[in-house]
Amino acid sequence: MKSLRDISEDERRALSDKFRKYLEKRYGIQITGITRLDRGVLRIDRREGRSWVARIFPADRPIERVLGDAEILQFLEKQGFPAERCASPEPVSSPGGRGVLVTEFVEGTKAEPNEQTLFKLGEMLGRLNTFPTRSAGVIREAGSLHRYSKLEGGIRNELDAALSWLDTIEGKVPAQSRILYDSLRKQIKVADDCNDLPKALIHPDPVLKNVIVTPDSGPILIDWTGAGRGPRIMPIAILAWSGALRDGSWSPERVDAAVKGYSTHVHLQENELLHLVGAMKVLPLIFACWRFRYAIASGKSPDGTEWWWPREELTEAIAARARAAFESPVRNIS
Repeated sequence: MKSLRDISEDERRALSDKFRKYLEKRYGIQITGITRLDRGVLRIDRREGRSWVARIFPADRPIERVLGDAEILQFLEKQGFPAERCASPEPVSSPGGRGVLVTEFVEGTKAEPNEQTLFKLGEMLGRLNTFPTRSAGVIREAGSLHRYSKLEGGIRNELDAALSWLDTIEGKVPAQSRILYDSLRKQIKVADDCNDLPKALIHPDPVLKNVIVTPDSGPILIDWTGAGRGPRIMPIAILAWSGALRDGSWSPERVDAAVKGYSTHVHLQENELLHLVGAMKVLPLIFACWRFRYAIASGKSPDGTEWWWPREELTEAIAARARAAFESPVRNIS
């Protein structure tokens, strides 16, 4: 199946029609509309029944990984966990050699970055960490985002991918950006992958953009691509850090909310708390490497003032607040 990117409008319509006919034949449905939601993510409106979402993965993503995504979603459904649901008993196929996963479209609104939302999401991540990880799909190594690392798996693969991005531009970095480039390389090499810490079932990207708030069921966590077993500290570190950010500053109350929600199910060990700041630094560092490579490839010379540059003092402050919240008594936030 040809990519829907970088093609003419006529080709796009032809591919869309071909994909529509494929889904209709495979699943015995009638499609009334197809809408792009994100890169490789399509909303499929049906004549009868709820809309679906079709995730079309790159041709080089093994079909076994897509089957693993589906297995995890089916496992979560059995647990009654608030996640998107597979749209069919056989939700995975591979037209043209590209894996496709169909799930039910979640009707709702974007999650608001407030204390109530962060508490609920923290509680969800804590509950997720209590599930058994014995089945084949659930036990696979996780933590890395598939859009960053083709290997997926643990966070170390993502860090290695970030280092490879820097390698590709080494000879193109202008002198005025060299110190920043060298700093990124050093930070990536010593970044904390938390791989020796307690592991559990995790979502690799538990940020607000992956949460839909439904009128009946509350927050639903979507996009489980690459989920599996990884350091349990990473998702709550990502949520507390990303959820705290606010207009160039941060909200201590949101950090408290995320931690208190999580702590209703899980109490982190002392050695995990020691790694909390390192876990929080990973995501902004990898993103900075991604943006730095793009800037150099675009002929720009980053100077460290860009919006995407990691702010270590801010991250350290958020981590300190999170640790204090973990060490204080749990209280409900309504």
